[in-house]
Amino acid sequence: MPAPRARPKNDTGAVRCLRLAQWLLTQDEPASRERIYAAFPEEYAGDPAAREKKFGRDKALLRDLGFALETVELGGRGEAIGYVLDARSSTLPPVEFTPDEAALVWAAGTGALRLSDHPLRDELENALRKLIVGSKGMPPRAAPMEELTADGGVDASAQQKLLDKLIDAWTRRKTVTIDYWRASTGEVAPRQVDVYGWALRRGEWILVGFCHLRKGVRIFYLSRCRSLKMNGVRAQDPDYELPAGFDIRRWSRQQAWDYDVHAPVQAAVRFRGSLARVAKQLLPEAALSTEPGGARLARLEVRNLRGLVRQALAWGLEAELVEPAEGRAMAREILEGIVGTEAGRTP
Repeated sequence: MPAPRARPKNDTGAVRCLRLAQWLLTQDEPASRERIYAAFPEEYAGDPAAREKKFGRDKALLRDLGFALETVELGGRGEAIGYVLDARSSTLPPVEFTPDEAALVWAAGTGALRLSDHPLRDELENALRKLIVGSKGMPPRAAPMEELTADGGVDASAQQKLLDKLIDAWTRRKTVTIDYWRASTGEVAPRQVDVYGWALRRGEWILVGFCHLRKGVRIFYLSRCRSLKMNGVRAQDPDYELPAGFDIRRWSRQQAWDYDVHAPVQAAVRFRGSLARVAKQLLPEAALSTEPGGARLARLEVRNLRGLVRQALAWGLEAELVEPAEGRAMAREILEGIVGTEAGRTP
């Protein structure tokens, strides 16, 4: 592994920690403190006490910057603890818009929703919903908010009340009934759910549990819950037990291609150029191999092939979905639809 670049004279704590984060993301195994000190000799010079104090500040700053820095038991090695960054659980610091900036982003986003059939349309819609909740001082009539909230979307205070009810129900192990809005149809329908856990995923609260309608474990977005009611029958008795081995992190770290849409299928994505260098971060769970010419082939199991297809298109020309053939057909279908829409649009 090549040594990190020399520290610039105008270095700051944030810049230093970003270099440390980049290095940790390239490691194939948890890194001990001694390995970190050796990789950054200028950063952690001095006596052991000074190094420990500086490293402690850097760990806190990494977490403040939104990186999911985790400790791992090394087991039988020279040091007991190693450090690893979970790229999929890391989040960027919140973006604060001025009222004018928020109105501009809103106008551009709603305009794109009206006119575009882009494969990331759903992600844009979710981003605009977060803008409604998260932007302070946004002019109430800067744009017609009803376009995205006519379905009864909840604001931040209402969402907090739903979260409080959810946690109470989970603590008591009581089944909840939610009125759930489906983005694909615009309909609101009741669902009965045994809540197994909840988490904050990429800035949005989710709940995971057994859906009585679908007869399986499903994920729900709290922002799409229009109401939440706990079963009041025999209030002191639990309605269900948590499954052995249930881990909410499996769901909170999910990507779109992990959703349980169909039976598992094997997929492969080839990364070239600049993306080849960050293939491990783009698909952390994939098995990687290096091809002649420097391209990297990532193989993984997916349960939502369309989700991986859409992400591969978003990565651009340096990413190619190689397998399965069904996925390549999906990509062609999406691209042909975009080309057809653009060709028929009046300039």
